Amino acid sequence: MRERKMAEVLFGAREVFFRCGYEGATVDAIAAEGKVSKATMYSYFPTKEQLFLSVVESECGRLAEEILRPLSAGPEPRAQLEKLALRMIDLVLDETYIRLLRTCIGATEMLPEVGEVYFRAGPKRARELISKVLERLSREGALEIDNPPRVADHFIHLCVSGLLMPRLLAVQRTVERDKHAADAVTAFLRLYGSGHRVEL
Repeated sequence: MRERKMAEVLFGAREVFFRCGYEGATVDAIAAEGKVSKATMYSYFPTKEQLFLSVVESECGRLAEEILRPLSAGPEPRAQLEKLALRMIDLVLDETYIRLLRTCIGATEMLPEVGEVYFRAGPKRARELISKVLERLSREGALEIDNPPRVADHFIHLCVSGLLMPRLLAVQRTVERDKHAADAVTAFLRLYGSGHRVEL
């Protein structure tokens, strides 16, 4: 029962924050959207700030699940990297992710800590997983890297390059996700691939 009520509060808050932004969201609107009383809402989240940060953490965790799924060890290194690239691309194409990111950006001036919560709950976890995959591929001889976390950042940026800013600004562009993933991985392997082990 307690978990269900908390989920209702978070759902209502998410919808209102996404629609109105952090500053424009009111406690009354959140309670109404979640179909709970303000007393119930305050029993879980004493302040709007705590509620907003909980929404950000919850949404980041949910969106990160797809990226964090384990990769099978079977496919060739390039195929594994393309799977990871597609996960990053699909995240940027996800409307919920874009709404969340826009809302966080809009809230940072009034609530600077939202950036830290966002990075800890989402991008940091994705970076750690990708870093582990790259480290394993390096041990297997498919890559030549000496700083997996830094190289993971390079991989992520190549995957979302040319996609994120248009999505944030609602610029309509056709995205060929498979080609974009293949191009990103090709560029990555030119930088870090062991040429005799990985076919470009």
